[in-house]
Amino acid sequence: MTFARPDWVEPREYQQAAVQRWAAAGGRGVLRMATGTGKTVTSLLTAAHVAEQYDGRLALVIAAPYQHLVDQWADDVQDFGGSPILAYESRRQWQERLEGELAEFDLGVRESLVIITTHATFASETFQRVLSRVNRERFMLIADEVHHLGAPHLKSALPTDIHLRLGLSATPERFYDEAGTEDLMEYFGGVVYEYDLTEAIQNGALCEYYYIPHVVELTEDEADEYLGLSKKIARLISQSDDDLGDADLQGNKDLQFALFKRARLVGTAERKLDRLVELLEYDQQTKHTLVYCGDGTVEGDITSRTRRHVDAAVSRLRSQLGLRAERFTADESRSERQTLLSRFDKEEIQALVAIRCLDEGVDVPATRTAYMLASSSNPRQFVQRRGRILRTYPGKHHAVIHDFVVAPPPAIREDAASDESQFTTERNLIKRELERVTLFAESARNHPDADIDGIPTDAGAIGELKREFNLRQM
Repeated sequence: MTFARPDWVEPREYQQAAVQRWAAAGGRGVLRMATGTGKTVTSLLTAAHVAEQYDGRLALVIAAPYQHLVDQWADDVQDFGGSPILAYESRRQWQERLEGELAEFDLGVRESLVIITTHATFASETFQRVLSRVNRERFMLIADEVHHLGAPHLKSALPTDIHLRLGLSATPERFYDEAGTEDLMEYFGGVVYEYDLTEAIQNGALCEYYYIPHVVELTEDEADEYLGLSKKIARLISQSDDDLGDADLQGNKDLQFALFKRARLVGTAERKLDRLVELLEYDQQTKHTLVYCGDGTVEGDITSRTRRHVDAAVSRLRSQLGLRAERFTADESRSERQTLLSRFDKEEIQALVAIRCLDEGVDVPATRTAYMLASSSNPRQFVQRRGRILRTYPGKHHAVIHDFVVAPPPAIREDAASDESQFTTERNLIKRELERVTLFAESARNHPDADIDGIPTDAGAIGELKREFNLRQM
């Protein structure tokens, strides 16, 4: 069967431009396209273009970071006439079929060969050995969420003798890993096409959104712990030859753990759940609502035992507001998650409370309102999350994003005024939070200090934080 574009797929103008740019670059390059703009279809259109140049004969390997993404890719590949081999989990499930179809392709009996695999399986010795037998002249590699492949154990598996290479990501740069980013760009040929979120919204590929930031203050105990962790992080960085931006987090376990612990502290700040309940009380008809939680723990309401932030959130939405809320985490099986998403679409579930498993590749287009409890200084994370929310859906005219901005309490900030190191630490916290606010606000339908449907914002408090910490230009 020939791999080709189905008649019912009408490429959008920007998708055609992406294919042309990649081809003009010699069959290499990264497509930096906003989440939700159809990177998968664009890459398959590119592969169909290559197959046409090769009289329909093409060996295509697609590497994605997670198993659920492999399954999603399989559905789209079948639309293009492919009968993909899904290579993940036990090699007994795929190796024999792969070797058989590979032999048929090499003999010219089979026109197309499509393999979809996870990044982990792609890097395995067994897969690499089988892959080495593919005819390199008619071979194409598509790397989904290409930034993952910059990790040392994955980038070493990238075949150097495959000419046709296509990388996909809304955020191809690797956070805190300039060397990994450079290696990826060198291998794939750099970014050859870019389609950003603002342009996607203007063209109707994504829906418009309102952005509403809310200031949530750390408790004094949380602020003290944050300051202690920040001092430890500063000490660990000072002992390194590099600054924080270039620090080898993989090699410095103490620094890695301290940064992780501080991020969790900010992500699960105690007062976030209070603010969430308060905001949801404004919503008279809660539906298609997504809540992103931190992946840490919080103190239980009744005992001193701790509970995961996501579980505490679900409990409070159910008990205090009577909402039909369910968690959506890596603990649920793939079939359970599909059932949850289906019930969410049908409004049988009013709110999904998630951690990270919605960050890449899971479509929740019905989402109309999102609450970002989990703060992150990683641009990739909040860019991916915003893209999940802005996908178009029948009857959906816009989305609303509530963002929880963490700040030290006033008493701690007053003490910091006379302590230069403490002031610098708190200023860095505010700066990281406001960088996210600035990015989210750039493409929003409203200015952050505008109200929507009577819901108050904390723009005044945000403006005060900017002035207090000399961040006026943000």
